[in-house]
Amino acid sequence: MKRTRPVLVAAFSVGLAMALSLPACQRVKMKLGIGDKVTNPEPGTPEAVVQEVLRAASNPDEEAGWERFSALLHSAELDSPVAMNDWRGMKFPAIRKKAAYLIEDQNSFTYVVMDRREEPPSLILLVKNAQSDLPTPCKLRQDPSAGNAWRVFNACF
Repeated sequence: MKRTRPVLVAAFSVGLAMALSLPACQRVKMKLGIGDKVTNPEPGTPEAVVQEVLRAASNPDEEAGWERFSALLHSAELDSPVAMNDWRGMKFPAIRKKAAYLIEDQNSFTYVVMDRREEPPSLILLVKNAQSDLPTPCKLRQDPSAGNAWRVFNACF
């Protein structure tokens, strides 16, 4: 019995280490509260879009930030005057206020994804928020009008 315990502990430790290093086991890291730090995401990925949202929202020139941000919106949002009015008047200013709490490193716009939820056809990335115990969601969807590029859809931060 004494020999079994060290073997089980060693096997569990090796398994946990492997689980923490595998992208497919990202949920384990997130459940442990570790999250997935995003610094240099691959262009075109949902993570890259979220990083661009944070860059746009952090721009000291609000108009320039808005121009950069609105290019990240899904065509369904862009085609709706009501949605665009909401984004410009309420949602984008709210993102600008929260951006600093979502960015871990202001120089590289590093942030931490605490969870990913697929709600087809959407993907929701939940980003660590320094001002809240709960991560803040950003909803993305592939946009056929933009070559199936990932775009912000409906809500973000």
